[in-house]
Amino acid sequence: MDVLTEVLREGMSRTAIYGRLELSAPWGLRVDGTRRLSFYAVARGAAVLEVRGKKIQLGAGDLVFLQKGLAHTLKDHARSRAASVNAVYAQRGGRCGGVIQYGGGGAPVTIISGGFEFDTTALNPLVAHLPEVIHVPGDMGDVVRWLESTLHLMAFEMHTEEPGYELVASRIADVLFVHALRSHVNNNPCQVGWLRAIGDARLGAAFRCMHEAPAEPWTVEKLARTASMSRAAFAARFTELLGLTPLAYLTRWRMHRAAELLAVETSNISAIAASVGYETESAFSKVFKRHFGETPGAYRRRLRSA
Repeated sequence: MDVLTEVLREGMSRTAIYGRLELSAPWGLRVDGTRRLSFYAVARGAAVLEVRGKKIQLGAGDLVFLQKGLAHTLKDHARSRAASVNAVYAQRGGRCGGVIQYGGGGAPVTIISGGFEFDTTALNPLVAHLPEVIHVPGDMGDVVRWLESTLHLMAFEMHTEEPGYELVASRIADVLFVHALRSHVNNNPCQVGWLRAIGDARLGAAFRCMHEAPAEPWTVEKLARTASMSRAAFAARFTELLGLTPLAYLTRWRMHRAAELLAVETSNISAIAASVGYETESAFSKVFKRHFGETPGAYRRRLRSA
């Protein structure tokens, strides 16, 4: 099992494409924060991203991903004024998607913008360990071989607005996100976190076991054997990379999986409890409430009423 694929498949509920931005200097866009993880893909030209007081130069082929809620601006030049992105979209009735034209008529820039929405983000291991900003320059080795043509395909889909264009563009965005995650790990070899941990040569096997069979009565000793490590070395390495003990991570994954099942399945709570490793509904409910602040039944009723 590919752990990253599983987490993305189960945890990512929607990829939204905000539009193909056809910008001309001078221009500036201000985003006060979004409820999704946002991304920008520069298909043509250059831009300056300002986030938390830091300026990041973006060029053709660059990708950048921003954690949800992170206020930022995009400009053609650091001194350009930035209009609220909501005001820009309001000029076209607030409709997302398609081509959005904005600016003063000078040097052109094409940027594809969108976002990713995740379910149960509180315990999603990927979302919990993502950096605030992931910047993938378009000139990074092997990435550039396919990135330029991929961005042109996405830009073309957004321009033509043929039936199904949003689906095609969103699937391309998913691919870009996975490659951005790979690039981030490969170019930050000293950084710890979930992405580094699941790709670890020895720990990877333990992660696959926990994700494939969360109902198994895993112990640190059993997990260490899957990684071909001693118990002490396994526990130390796991905690070093993830900041959690192996069994604490297992519990969080079980609760994340249970929350997903409560949201989409009609199975009774006892069956869901058993599927994530709890012999009794009461034991499961106690742990679930500790993580989510409400019982499994209340959680399910709240989701259905919403």
